[in-house]
Amino acid sequence: MNLVIVESPTKARTISRFLGKDFQVESSNGHVRDLPKSELGIDVEKSFEPHYVIPRKAQKNVTHLRKVSQKASRIILATDEDREGEAISWHLIQALGLKNSKSEARNSKIERIVFHEVTKKAIEEALENPREIDMNLVESQQARRILDRLVGYKLSPFLWKKLMRGLSAGRVQSVALRLIVEREEEIKKFIPVDYWTITAVLGKKASKKENFESALVKIDGKTVGKPGLTDEKQVKKITGELEKSDWRVESVEKKAKEVRPKPPFTTSTLQQASWSRLHFSAKRTMRIAQQLYEGIEIKKEGGALGLITYMRTDSFNVSESALEQARDYLIKNLGEKYALSAPKRFKTKSKGAQEAHEAIRPTHPHITPESVKNDLSPEQYKLYDLIWTRFMATQMPNAIFDGTILEIEAVFEKKNIYRFQSRGSVLKFDGFLKVYQMKIEEATLPVIEAGDPIEAKEIKPEKHQTQPPARFNDASLVKALEKHGIGRPSTYAQIISTIEARNYVERGDGKQFKPTEIGEKVKALLVEHFPQIVDINFTAEMENDLDKIASGQMEKLPLIKGFYGPFEKNLEEKYKTVEKEDLVEETEEVCGECGKKMVIRYGRFGRFLACSGFPECKNTKPLPSQALNIKCPICKEGLPAGRQGDVVERRTKRKRLFYGCSSWPKCQFATWQKPTGELCPSCQSPLVELKSGIKCSNKECDYKKPSA
Repeated sequence: MNLVIVESPTKARTISRFLGKDFQVESSNGHVRDLPKSELGIDVEKSFEPHYVIPRKAQKNVTHLRKVSQKASRIILATDEDREGEAISWHLIQALGLKNSKSEARNSKIERIVFHEVTKKAIEEALENPREIDMNLVESQQARRILDRLVGYKLSPFLWKKLMRGLSAGRVQSVALRLIVEREEEIKKFIPVDYWTITAVLGKKASKKENFESALVKIDGKTVGKPGLTDEKQVKKITGELEKSDWRVESVEKKAKEVRPKPPFTTSTLQQASWSRLHFSAKRTMRIAQQLYEGIEIKKEGGALGLITYMRTDSFNVSESALEQARDYLIKNLGEKYALSAPKRFKTKSKGAQEAHEAIRPTHPHITPESVKNDLSPEQYKLYDLIWTRFMATQMPNAIFDGTILEIEAVFEKKNIYRFQSRGSVLKFDGFLKVYQMKIEEATLPVIEAGDPIEAKEIKPEKHQTQPPARFNDASLVKALEKHGIGRPSTYAQIISTIEARNYVERGDGKQFKPTEIGEKVKALLVEHFPQIVDINFTAEMENDLDKIASGQMEKLPLIKGFYGPFEKNLEEKYKTVEKEDLVEETEEVCGECGKKMVIRYGRFGRFLACSGFPECKNTKPLPSQALNIKCPICKEGLPAGRQGDVVERRTKRKRLFYGCSSWPKCQFATWQKPTGELCPSCQSPLVELKSGIKCSNKECDYKKPSA
């Protein structure tokens, strides 16, 4: 029996469809070994040797895999093709007792295979070309894991002691937090400036048709700089002169303009486009892409099929067979004019990009989004449509426009010359735009010649204000991380999820990231006392060193030693010299029990009001924005008179909203549904509001409040 081990059950089911009776496909369910949660797990005295354990949740599955592997004549490790996947394969060998050390001779039973797509052809080709574990990739992954553990495990307790319990620091996430906080600081410091633009509505004399707009670009030969005209008196003077000026077309330039399709998706560009077009977060995008990669049940294909190639990549490379399939589809379905005579290939600009990997593309170009729409969830369909159209566009001709630039002069009293400009274009051939839509402005201009007299129908001065830099969103943050060399394709979504989960950032109405007060405090402390940890260039250089380990150009131990020595020394010093910062904000609220001022403190469920006389006075209450003006329905008993708690909004670590008592932990009342403040007449449990009406929160009670 041949045993194939992959990471996920979905991928296992898809692959089993392509293999015969001699193959048994099992799943590792992700990592089978990791560093322990209860201790550092790294021997800093002995070459930073990691101590791996099998997590409790993985033990049952590991036991099962051990039994199955003992019966197998051939063990095929088919985990993902990146560093994480390579490490999982290596850990499987150790956890299953197949080989104890990388120095031992190769076990002839064990084979490692990789593939870019979950298709029958790809699996068969991989089985014909097995290889050994790439220990360079494993070493690189281990180096990253060790560095992250050293920072997180050593630095987090420092934050607990100097700021607040429950905080944590991450090697890469802290840099992302710094980017967000510093952008917020730029926004706060920004001073808006008023400026004006002047637009003229022009047209041929004695003609009421074919009017067009033109923008002022030069005054007496000098270009109007950005942001625009900043002197209101000057604007009024210019407007008055333009209304009395003589107008003529100075020049007409016609030029064909071609728009090229963008390259196929990489991880970062997929996350950016998915946010811009679909408003999917980076995490959501990767979750859906994982589903499309591992396999979807497609009825007409007779079972599960991987619809896209591997979604963690920074390469633009595309296989020859995929290029041929794309061309065949285009000729057959759209015609020769929409297909290229030769395949178009794109060169990857990213440093350290793995050209052996492929870009994100459909595994079968002939499977259109519409043909499988009924097999996909709405979000799967949208993302597959985005990937399919982007890839097909790369193998289609450029879109061609007829472009026109009109230069127009307005002369006032033969001395003041104002130059206006209009740009327009008309689509002549849609090319790749037939499948992949892009925002391209097309302003149609009238047929007009140089020297033609025209007149101003209207002069439109418009007042504007300069805008502060925009807050980061998923797309712009991923772009910034990639630009600075922070993280890698497989980590972008996790970086964002981590700083959100730690409550260091929150999303505004437009889903942009805004740092919380805790996030700002953590960033400030790290920048002042641990500048190297949040230094963009230092972190990027470390990523480059990890890439060098992956390619065999560098050993991991010098990198870890070089980082840990100075880091540990600085940490010891800061424990002694940095004073605890009391995270409180003063308010005008007066404590109802002792008369002292109340302050805003931070706790398990976020901010709350507490007496500044703590610990002598322990009075607390929710912030006005949290209170619902509903008394807790179950804490009346056992509390002094007047101390009944209020129902307040709370958030879990994962940001899920729930409702609890302000007297927590004295009162443990909590519910996902919004309580009414009343008790059920049947069982005395709290009544809660649902879309269907008001009912008892006790699942065993079927009481519903009659409608009024």
